[in-house]
Amino acid sequence: MSGELFVFKIVVGGAGGVGKTTLLHRYMHDVFKSDTKLTVGVTMQTKGITHDGRKITLVLWDLGGQDQFRFLQPSFCKGALAGIVFFDLTRFDTMLQVKDWVAMFRKHATPGIPIILAGTKLDDVNPGKVEEVMQVAKETATQLGLTICEPTSSKTGEGVAEIFKRVVDILVGQSRGGKEKPSPKRRPGITS
Repeated sequence: MSGELFVFKIVVGGAGGVGKTTLLHRYMHDVFKSDTKLTVGVTMQTKGITHDGRKITLVLWDLGGQDQFRFLQPSFCKGALAGIVFFDLTRFDTMLQVKDWVAMFRKHATPGIPIILAGTKLDDVNPGKVEEVMQVAKETATQLGLTICEPTSSKTGEGVAEIFKRVVDILVGQSRGGKEKPSPKRRPGITS
């Protein structure tokens, strides 16, 4: 199957200030940038990778977490093949918005979209508190039918690449298994 090109549109959401943009910057450039600006509405970035001999382009849509941008978001979910919802390990209230992001992704993206739940700012949280917060995250993921990832830190890079590897593994697995799958040499969901 080498030589095939897949394009995977992935929507990224979460409450305002959880660190989505900083985490995406770490993933794209392997550099921590502490002064990222508020995402106004939505931003889009692409990254080319190779996975099991397949050339894959990830099209990452970073949806602004502030309420004033909610009306824009559904149209940017169209054609997304996966979603990632982030919450801030240091701000438990950000977990309360996970359900709303999941509902939006499921309503407006590709049917059966796999969604990953991941915590950010591991470097800022008391180590004794991580297990407690992640237990609640695991319960939330189970209730909502999500895949859970380990906590992440944009500052140290811990867990960042693993999130995207997990998403790609799921999407490539779907393409092999005959489920709703992206077609090779097709560019699903690039336009909104």
